[in-house]
Amino acid sequence: MKTTMKAILVNLSNEQKAILNNLMLVFCTAIRYSFKRLLEGQFIGDLEKVVAHKYNLNIRQAKDAVESARQTIASQHELVKLYHGNYSKKVEALVKKLKNPRLTERKVKSLTAKLEKRQRRLDYWTAFLTSKTFPPVTFGRKEMFLRRCKGLITKQEWNDCRNNRIYSRGDKSKGGNPNLRVVFKDGVSFIEISTLEKTVKNRAVKVLMPIYLPQKLSKKTGKVNGIQYRKMFMDSLERGEAYQVELIKRDDKYYAHITFEELKAKVIYTGHMNMIGIDTNPDGFALTKIDRFGNYRGHTYLKQHELTFCRSNRRTNLCGELVAQAVDYALVRQCGVTVEDLKFKDDRDVSSKLARVSSPFVYATLLMMLERSCLRNGVEFAKVKPQYTSKIGLYKYCHQYGMDVHNGAALVIARRSYGFKEAVPKLLEERLVPKKKLIAFKKMNEWSKWSEITRQITKLFKKRKEVNTPGLWIVRRKELLGIA
Repeated sequence: MKTTMKAILVNLSNEQKAILNNLMLVFCTAIRYSFKRLLEGQFIGDLEKVVAHKYNLNIRQAKDAVESARQTIASQHELVKLYHGNYSKKVEALVKKLKNPRLTERKVKSLTAKLEKRQRRLDYWTAFLTSKTFPPVTFGRKEMFLRRCKGLITKQEWNDCRNNRIYSRGDKSKGGNPNLRVVFKDGVSFIEISTLEKTVKNRAVKVLMPIYLPQKLSKKTGKVNGIQYRKMFMDSLERGEAYQVELIKRDDKYYAHITFEELKAKVIYTGHMNMIGIDTNPDGFALTKIDRFGNYRGHTYLKQHELTFCRSNRRTNLCGELVAQAVDYALVRQCGVTVEDLKFKDDRDVSSKLARVSSPFVYATLLMMLERSCLRNGVEFAKVKPQYTSKIGLYKYCHQYGMDVHNGAALVIARRSYGFKEAVPKLLEERLVPKKKLIAFKKMNEWSKWSEITRQITKLFKKRKEVNTPGLWIVRRKELLGIA
């Protein structure tokens, strides 16, 4: 499990800052040069030697510069595929909406204008996809480039944006990292940097700069608050593992992002007896506990409404607090944890308010933090397919156990981790499925059956000229099904 620790270089002299600035300038220039040559089709092995000779870098620094450029190109190609796929889905959805004969003239005009806009964007990305290219890349951020063009920032500020990083991959055979090595002397941490200057034997001159590795001690207890990143990194050094270092200059400060391998804790709390299903929502976690036979054993909802409107830094902190509560819930009950294996794509047209509330950032952050926290605390973590979990939970379990739709979905998620199938209740089958479709219905697979049930329930609501919402179904279930 990879973990990144954010450290900072402290008490740097003007001479040390000049060395770092010069090294960053040369390294970033080498990345941009490699980027252009790779686009021209130059072979990577030959390019590494050219970069090393042209910019007076050692071969490892040259390899890192070329690799950084290669990763930039690869990521741009992936982004083209992603945007093309997203806009394709948006165009398909709009075309399907326009086929509805009940639309008003005003709505048709609005959707047609939106479709034309989405089609232009789709054509834009299709052109790149077919030609196997991508839009121009601006090193130093496009926003800062435009500000420089308008004269809002100086040339020096623009250069600082473009030349602000050094990157070095780790090597276990060379003691962890040969060019940016973290060392300890008399209990003080330093980073040993290979500069551009050479010795008589043509070896890089190395300089030591003090670095602060994060560790926050409690004033009351003297214990470390939060995660002990320093201890984990020092343990990694003792094991002789490789670690990656990236130095970044920001606001005249020099930060070090150190990525190392974190050992997973031994799994102690498993789903052998009980499992907790977690349904992720924009405002919190819905947790439902079941036993190994799939029977309901309790539920709760960890709500944090502030997630839907707070700033990004505050939101990240709240996600961490929410994850800690969920993991504590599992630890106390000695259970494993199961979540949905969600894919995050911006392929739907929604209102700005809904887009903010259902931001993929919240879902991705919560699930990533939850998985990492479970691995650290020895809790078994499993993922299941997300299809129809909310619908099955709503139509099959919510009325039975007095839950809302989210906890119902969490119950289905937990049951799915054990491999249980979700058969359609006979009541729903008898009351909702037309007799002429009954034979074909019995031959359908599980998800097709629930798709048909959802379709029939939606028809019931349409006859009443009402919207099919989970709350309305729970309240009027008996009335809709014709139960006395």
